[in-house]
Amino acid sequence: MTVMGVSKFERFFRTAASLDVDKNDLKRYGDFVGAKLYDLLVVGRASAKANGRDSVEPWDLPITKGLQESVHRYPEIIGGLSVALAGTLKIMYRDVKNPRTSRWEGVTAVFDRLL
Repeated sequence: MTVMGVSKFERFFRTAASLDVDKNDLKRYGDFVGAKLYDLLVVGRASAKANGRDSVEPWDLPITKGLQESVHRYPEIIGGLSVALAGTLKIMYRDVKNPRTSRWEGVTAVFDRLL
């Protein structure tokens, strides 16, 4: 899932969390966003069905309070996940400037448990 171009991706992570990512990290980022969005939509679909609807509405998504405060439509969900991902990388690996694969895997494992 391509969410943004390399230069925008690099600039975003530098601004959001003072992290230096590169084009090799873009695939990990795309995989993360795609998987989390899919997870949210699977649960949202079940919620909509339980409420007698065929379409998923934003309130059907199991979004945490912190993410919900800045999310109103699907593109904003990706933005919220991106900010949360960058911030979590920085919190978990405070001294890291250029996160390696193992760091991405660690953060992804946290999100898999919580989201």
